Amino acid sequence: MKFKLFDDIEEFCSVVYPFLIENEAENILLFSILNSLKEDFHKYGNKTPLLAAILQKKQVLLVSLRTPPYNLVISYTQNLENIKFLVKQLTKREIVLPGILGFKKGADLFANLWIEDKKIHANLVMDERTYKLTSVNEETLGNNIFTFAKENHEELVIQWVKDFYHEAFKEEKNQKIMNNHIEIIRNDIPNKKIYLLIHDTQPVCMARKAGKTPNGRLINFVYTPSHLRRQ
Repeated sequence: MKFKLFDDIEEFCSVVYPFLIENEAENILLFSILNSLKEDFHKYGNKTPLLAAILQKKQVLLVSLRTPPYNLVISYTQNLENIKFLVKQLTKREIVLPGILGFKKGADLFANLWIEDKKIHANLVMDERTYKLTSVNEETLGNNIFTFAKENHEELVIQWVKDFYHEAFKEEKNQKIMNNHIEIIRNDIPNKKIYLLIHDTQPVCMARKAGKTPNGRLINFVYTPSHLRRQ
């Protein structure tokens, strides 16, 4: 096996896309980040992203990337030996990581090996799930309106982003990362990426149109204030 670091995002995408699409739903976050980096290589910060793949001859076995200051993200793999090899290569290069994000078995194994090598402790910050939508009800809106957020909604949307962040990340309050999210959302409003559900002229929940995969689209920041839920 060979561990390879890439400098060119276009080359990296051309190498890893065919591998990632084999498990498209499991690798949606990687697709989203890669598409963003193709548009703006420093979208997530001034530091250079880490783009890495494990190869056997010309076959991709595992993909990992990091956009500082965020965690390392790993692709799905059925062979956990690839995770062990990745940890060895990163520790050998003395790469510093704040955390790991990926499918449960892979992330757990990576974390255990990493903390054993570094003689440190790890905490589970998020226990997330990915949901794959395969069908949509024909009629769910009723008399409600589903529409783009407008400039006059910015204050409400930003407040909901803060509320979302504090509820979703109870164990880790990072003001810099939250501010980055807020700035992205603020720019998304005029670009028609933020949607609101309107009930009796009042916004009651929101969703954000996020990254693409080759055969789909992601949504995130799906948020409803607590007193309006289960409606």
